Amino acid sequence: MARSTGHSRPVIKDVARLAGVSAPTVSRYLNGTARIAEDKRGRIAKAIKQLGYEPSVVARALSNREMDSVVVFAANPSAFSTSATNHGVEAAARRRRFLLNIVSLDEADMDSVEQRVRMGLSIRPAGAVVYEYDRAGIRALDYIPKDLPIVVVGGSFGDGDYQVVNAEREGGRWMTMHLLDLRHETVFHVARAAGPTDNTRTNGWRDALEERGAAIHEPIVVSSTDLEEAVEAGRRLGKRDDVTAVFAGNDETAIGVIKGLREVGRQVPDDVSVVGFDDQNFGPLWSPALTSYSQNFREMGERAFRMLYEQVKARRDGADAPQPRVEVVEGQPRLRDSETEYVPW
Repeated sequence: MARSTGHSRPVIKDVARLAGVSAPTVSRYLNGTARIAEDKRGRIAKAIKQLGYEPSVVARALSNREMDSVVVFAANPSAFSTSATNHGVEAAARRRRFLLNIVSLDEADMDSVEQRVRMGLSIRPAGAVVYEYDRAGIRALDYIPKDLPIVVVGGSFGDGDYQVVNAEREGGRWMTMHLLDLRHETVFHVARAAGPTDNTRTNGWRDALEERGAAIHEPIVVSSTDLEEAVEAGRRLGKRDDVTAVFAGNDETAIGVIKGLREVGRQVPDDVSVVGFDDQNFGPLWSPALTSYSQNFREMGERAFRMLYEQVKARRDGADAPQPRVEVVEGQPRLRDSETEYVPW
């Protein structure tokens, strides 16, 4: 049974008193900054367990000059990709007893990016993760010290020494090839605004059409926030007799396109096949159940933290930094009911 200490929660002095050592010795044990006799280590460990003591992150930061925390810099926090990646980073950080701080960047105010980065770094994180899902993430890299452990998530291959990349372009190519394999002569594309890198699903769509020698019609670009634009795109495509297959830039856009097609009398998938991207949880519940491409953003976040932790640990241990590398997280197609083989009349 733990002794009563008189505090609402035990502190280092309580551990030291119970273990029969000095408070600085307990501090050195917690920080791993000096060798401590094995018998003392045993008594300290036993006292920590008996008291239920948990080290103060803030106190360790003051002594170590950096916190057991990482900071994530990301724009558009409400986006599915950002939210899912955050969950992955947080889950992996929690397993290592690291805190996660998320600093949102505003792509509509690029002049504020430097200030936001400085604010995030002011808490002395052990390292940083930057999402290159947008231009604000790319800009953030300009303001992060080169000696700070860092991992880039997304972007073009080679944008960082340590990088986790999703196979987005390959996913766009796969979905387009799938529709072509169903004997559609070409695939129309309703796209989101072009991203800042070449690793995009739109480029994958174009790759597939060029590879097969199919006709390429310029994408219809719609807003990521106004789904009525996707509905209107569906209406426009539905009025064309040569439209039999549509690859939408994400699942919300796909559902908007399907609604627009129906409004002009075209049925999915009997008249037009439609596929989405990102495989959000509402896709299987739609009618027809939406074929989509799953990107494992959570896995990307978990890998990003693990890659960052390797750098942090090496630096704290005085060891050589791990070899730079790029890890690719593959996606997976989810075939459902919204596409079918094209049979000419």
